[in-house]
Amino acid sequence: MNQSPVRLLIGMLLALALTPAGSSLAASTAQPARAATTWQALVGGASADHALQAQAFLPTTLTINEGDTVNWTFAPVHTVTFLSGSAPPEAFVASSEGLEVNPAVAFPAGGPGYDGTGYVNSGILPGEGGGNFSLTFTKAGSYGYVCLLHPGMAGTVVVQPAGSAYPMTQAQVDDQANSELYARLASANQQLQSARLTSQPNPNGTTTYTVVNGIGGNQASVLRFLPVGVTIRAGDSVSFPVQDPHEIHTVTFYDPSGPVPAFLEPQPQPAGPPRLFVRNVTPEGGTVVDRQGLFNSGILAPGQSYTFTFPKPGVYTYVCMLHAAEGMFGTITVQAAGQPATLPVTGAGTTAPSLLLLVAGALVLLALGAWIARRRLSRPAGGL
Repeated sequence: MNQSPVRLLIGMLLALALTPAGSSLAASTAQPARAATTWQALVGGASADHALQAQAFLPTTLTINEGDTVNWTFAPVHTVTFLSGSAPPEAFVASSEGLEVNPAVAFPAGGPGYDGTGYVNSGILPGEGGGNFSLTFTKAGSYGYVCLLHPGMAGTVVVQPAGSAYPMTQAQVDDQANSELYARLASANQQLQSARLTSQPNPNGTTTYTVVNGIGGNQASVLRFLPVGVTIRAGDSVSFPVQDPHEIHTVTFYDPSGPVPAFLEPQPQPAGPPRLFVRNVTPEGGTVVDRQGLFNSGILAPGQSYTFTFPKPGVYTYVCMLHAAEGMFGTITVQAAGQPATLPVTGAGTTAPSLLLLVAGALVLLALGAWIARRRLSRPAGGL
């Protein structure tokens, strides 16, 4: 499997408000030098329903002093990774037991201090209060860092010599972060509004519809099938192209009376972190959906598409296995071929799977986050 694409792992309800118009986001008069400070920053952000995602470090650039610490709070699932000039690790590694997530990506490495050398990684951390990562910077310089899961997601920490005047207060850093977050979520909302269902007649009298399988750009993503619900006739087909350069997705039909198919399968080990095996990454079940069961596209990278045909009437539920916890579900309603055509549903919200199905997609990440949290507690203060 090509590793590069694999790494590329409604109504906007914003939880954060913009700074009042009278406030300034520009640097203020230099502040007096102080003792070592811990700075707060954000890793990504999302709308209240998780449909709109900011794939960015917020603020993108943060200026601190030698000896200071940055504490990143995670919103969706990301990493904070300092490569120090080295190539990023491969996302997956092959073993005799199958494909698994590379531990160098999934779990913490390095820290608690950083001088511009070595590989330092937060590991994959979930958001919603489950993910924080702190790093103390011990040498002046300008240090770039990335998220290993989302291409193009990069930030910079500028470290001034100890005792230098700070260009911003924490309040101004927060304002800058919120301003950048708002801009990216607004961009995601524009992408959402621009998505349109399209169709193409076939020579045999059937129709092929195109449902957007995630859309995004400019460090913003929409984690939804657009439209969420579509009504077609028996014999019609639906294609699902990925139009987001930051994300990978699946189109996975399943029996909604059971659980969402698993993407990750953790296997606990006698010591250390679990092994994270990757499941359902290749197409399964074929392209003709004629019953309730597993029909899976496998992983689709940006620019890739997958098409299913529906010969029998019924209601077919599907999901992106990677983003079930964010509510990325959809339905295809197939009417008998002789019935009058019904306009497809064009809503951007989620379908209504059970709460258990939504929670199931997050269980592995929560377990992973808990293991990382325990490891952090066993390390010196400021470490992982």
